[in-house]
Amino acid sequence: MKWVKRAAMIVFLLAVAGAIAYGFMPKPVPSEFARAVRGDLRVTIDEEARTRVKDRFTVSSPLAGVLTRITLKVGDQLEVGSRIAELRPSRPLLLDARSKAQAEANIKSAEATLKQAQAALDAAKAELELAVKEHNRAKTLFQGKHISQEQVDAAATREIAAKAAHDSAEFGRQAAEFQLQMARAALIEEDGELQAIEIRSPVAGAVLRVYRESEGPVMPGEMLVEIGDPASLEVVVDLLSSDAVRVKPGMSVSIERWGGDEPLEGRVRRVEPAGFTKVSSLGVEEQRVNVIIDFVGEPQKWTRLGDAFRVEARVITSERKGVIKVPTGAIFNTPEGTAVFVVAEGKARLTRVDLGDRNGLEAEVLSAINEGDTVVVHPSDEISDGTGVIER
Repeated sequence: MKWVKRAAMIVFLLAVAGAIAYGFMPKPVPSEFARAVRGDLRVTIDEEARTRVKDRFTVSSPLAGVLTRITLKVGDQLEVGSRIAELRPSRPLLLDARSKAQAEANIKSAEATLKQAQAALDAAKAELELAVKEHNRAKTLFQGKHISQEQVDAAATREIAAKAAHDSAEFGRQAAEFQLQMARAALIEEDGELQAIEIRSPVAGAVLRVYRESEGPVMPGEMLVEIGDPASLEVVVDLLSSDAVRVKPGMSVSIERWGGDEPLEGRVRRVEPAGFTKVSSLGVEEQRVNVIIDFVGEPQKWTRLGDAFRVEARVITSERKGVIKVPTGAIFNTPEGTAVFVVAEGKARLTRVDLGDRNGLEAEVLSAINEGDTVVVHPSDEISDGTGVIER
């Protein structure tokens, strides 16, 4: 009985010692795991944007007088020469010698502007003809398997851009011609007979805005209506200046959250060279830069969009295929450089890595990580090199 009691006491003490030792043993830290995978990585700059009619023209009163009521409504379609209103010039405000000289100077300026617009139209026409020939040549070479599909698509994009530039130049020529007509109408001789002036639309398009409707007196240069073609749209996005320096003309853009089921394709046309200050919703002053984006593809895809509609633009600054990538939450900085915790045999191993491109969700890993390796995402302060981990 004595030895039985001693044996039982020894077993009890060993059990207590084992329980104490187990309690002090380090336990695996529950953590979130992810695998390094091979795939495509797209780096984008995301920002809210708005659509804008490319070419718009504001019809103004050429001289002082009494304007008849404007019956046009926003959205009404106009042809070239459509009647907008009638202006009856005022006798007391006929031109004196100084005003007459100024009106004659305005005519000469309008004539010069018309010549410049015609020259721009001729240049745009030549560019369009060249783009069409290059596109046709590219399609022929592609059939003979001499060039890639990407080169054919690039030629098609240049043709679309040249067509848009030609249409814009034609719009400018029509607007310049209208300005010349209005400048000539403003030149009224003192002994001339007063006649009502019909103000007509200089271009074909839709009414975007009516500045005044009721009949009444107007002053020279007073804005009446704004006209543009809603089918000729572009996207304007204001980016932080630090992001805008990474954007170049020709970059692809994904236009999303516009109301349709599929994203629309776009291409950066211009990054404006001057920035502006904008106050954010948090009251922080930011330097912003406007980036102009053209739609790419069939116009029927975005016919439901109009002027000043809200969209979201994703400017694609980099797109790499077949790279090894991990979640950005697995990456952290150490005094020696960027690192991740790789899970091997139930333990977290500190591994320093070299990174390539990254976006908000994933990062390209250039070294030390192989496809299929498991990494710890958002490692806690309890984890260090050699710490046991278990998947949460």
